[in-house]
Amino acid sequence: MSNPRRAIGLKLIRQRNLGEILLEEGYITEAQLAGAVEEQKGSGGLLGEILVASGYITEWELAKCLVGQLQLPFIYTTLYEIPKEAISLLPHAFLHQHRLVPLDIFGRVLAMATAGNISVEVVEEIAESTNFEVALYVALASDVRETLHRKFPLEKVTTELSQRFDQIFMGLETPPAPPKG
Repeated sequence: MSNPRRAIGLKLIRQRNLGEILLEEGYITEAQLAGAVEEQKGSGGLLGEILVASGYITEWELAKCLVGQLQLPFIYTTLYEIPKEAISLLPHAFLHQHRLVPLDIFGRVLAMATAGNISVEVVEEIAESTNFEVALYVALASDVRETLHRKFPLEKVTTELSQRFDQIFMGLETPPAPPKG
């Protein structure tokens, strides 16, 4: 059973709907929201990213609304000096997959940045695997991408995947035979 204190601010993640906030703030129209929701149903993409890609809102407007929706502070990840302990804490493949940037460790708290594309389950998984409480910050998606590219390079992801495959097949003298079909 997860400890609700382990993930700071998580209760707020789903309390307010992003589309409603964007409408209330006057960033989008009902028609734009309806079109983006339809696209989301077909593509499975994130609403905010669809609205930015469609040119209806800017990345800044999305971040501002996410700060309001999630009740989390904003941070520039590219300007933050990330310590080695935070860089090596989680698998880089996981960070790229979920587009998360670990920023720092303060006692038993792991500060992490997201562009808003995070679920309660992912934060709980991080808290369980690291034994840290997770404090979230909102960042621009482009900032998160750049920080992941600079501090958590893809070569590291490839190495991690290779190591995982080695672990899976360790002890096997020959690779498994392909299925007969």
